[in-house]
Amino acid sequence: MDPKSVKKVGVIGLGKMGADWVANFLETGFEVIGYDANTEMFERSRKQVAGDLNWLKKKKHADDADFDVDACLAKYKIVETEDAFVAELQSCQIFLEAIFEDITLKCDMLQNLTPKMPAGIVLWSNTSSLSVLTMAEACGKPEMFVGTHGMNPVHQMPAVEVVRHKKVSNEALQFTVDVLTLMGKKPFVATDVSGFWVNKHLMPFMFEAYRALERGEVTVADGDWGLKGSLGHPQGVFKLSDFIGMDTMYRVGMSMYLATQDPRLYPPLIVMRMIARNELGVKTGKGFYEWDGFKIVKERDFSDLVIKDANKLIMIKE
Repeated sequence: MDPKSVKKVGVIGLGKMGADWVANFLETGFEVIGYDANTEMFERSRKQVAGDLNWLKKKKHADDADFDVDACLAKYKIVETEDAFVAELQSCQIFLEAIFEDITLKCDMLQNLTPKMPAGIVLWSNTSSLSVLTMAEACGKPEMFVGTHGMNPVHQMPAVEVVRHKKVSNEALQFTVDVLTLMGKKPFVATDVSGFWVNKHLMPFMFEAYRALERGEVTVADGDWGLKGSLGHPQGVFKLSDFIGMDTMYRVGMSMYLATQDPRLYPPLIVMRMIARNELGVKTGKGFYEWDGFKIVKERDFSDLVIKDANKLIMIKE
């Protein structure tokens, strides 16, 4: 398996994570075929990929006259049907899935598509917490299936968590590490346990920040600045949450809780309350912050969601 042989990549799932991956593939010079069952994602993906590439031009390739955003975009083709996607996959060397964090949905998709793919294609999953082995077995080619958890936002963050499961071949794993390195990424290998390496530590940390907010211990802006200014984090947990999406935070946390029964991983009440109010973050324009595109308008006040003293609520006298 030669990483330099990669010319074309197929991507299913064109939401934020999928689109960010597309931008990185195009930046490397690969041709990319994209597909999403939701046709509304087509134009949204094109706009996001263009925005990502413009960011890359400004931040990484400002002095590179050969890096042309329009030339990159010309290599991105979105197909409108599954049959057309399968046809394009025949000339792809890598397949990446970046659909919803739902193990049943992912396994059903893999069981359907993998038998229609060429024999030598390497399969990647952007899952952030789900069992890679379960998906690998569902696809029928576990030796060719690798977890590749890109950090959000993928086009900006260099690290990629390469998840090793017990049935993956050493060749597919090394090929994956080599391709990511060729792309300018900094991959590291993690074990296929719930949450892998990053979310195993990050999710309890983030959920405790949510609980502090709903206890009235901190404001959104103070909490984020405290972590950024004191610990050197590039962004605070509330801003990061808005980029990830509260719906995704719920899915990841609940899947990890069900897998481990660790009470720290049970999503706090504020998560469900924000989902019910469609306050998912950047994607809905409102989360822990109010957003105009990818720019913060202002922090939000969550005093209405502070959990009150239970004794006072039920009128029990001390």
